Amino acid sequence: MTPVSQFTAPGGGQGSDVGRRIAHSRTRAGLSRSELAQAVGADPSYLRYIEEENAAPGTAVLLRIANALGVSLAELRGTAAGYPDGRGRAAAHPVLEEMGEEECRRRIGAHGVGRVGFTTETTGPVILPLNYTLTDGELTLRSTPRGPLAHVAGGTVAFEVDRVDEALGAGWSVLATGTLRRVTDPARTEALERAAWSAPWAGGDRTTWFTLRPERLTGRIIRT
Repeated sequence: MTPVSQFTAPGGGQGSDVGRRIAHSRTRAGLSRSELAQAVGADPSYLRYIEEENAAPGTAVLLRIANALGVSLAELRGTAAGYPDGRGRAAAHPVLEEMGEEECRRRIGAHGVGRVGFTTETTGPVILPLNYTLTDGELTLRSTPRGPLAHVAGGTVAFEVDRVDEALGAGWSVLATGTLRRVTDPARTEALERAAWSAPWAGGDRTTWFTLRPERLTGRIIRT
């Protein structure tokens, strides 16, 4: 395979949107920059340039990278970002299986984005996307002091996390149910702030912490 380029990266920029998506997909795939470079026939310094600087690689380069990472060209370019997962076709012979509790915990991982669901008399069923951190076995969430979570604290909620593999027609989902509790202890709040993987994706005045210790944890996986 002909090497893509021999550019030397001029160090450490924010990177273009494409570069950030490549870096994210590479990290998610568990590949080092050198390993990805070898897979696509590129110099590691050029991949560093793509990921960290305002580069605009051509379609042929992006196709090699997408194939090596097991993602679509649309994912790297961001053209699929405005659409839901699962727009591909189902696999020919999928198998649906239940997952055990330990597998569910592993799939949730240490952090991510999920959906909290609950019902109130005034709004009916509500489902909201939130990023979370798993801390000491609890799902920890941040929201506004007088937002929807504040109104249902003390009640039972459901929290769902899932992942879809478009290329294979596979995927999984995990559902945690339990009592949502509002954190009022300042020391606990400080500890959750330190442990948080990310600030709230939605931004704003989301300074109130809530915790959900799963009382029931179930999951399903589609294998192909």
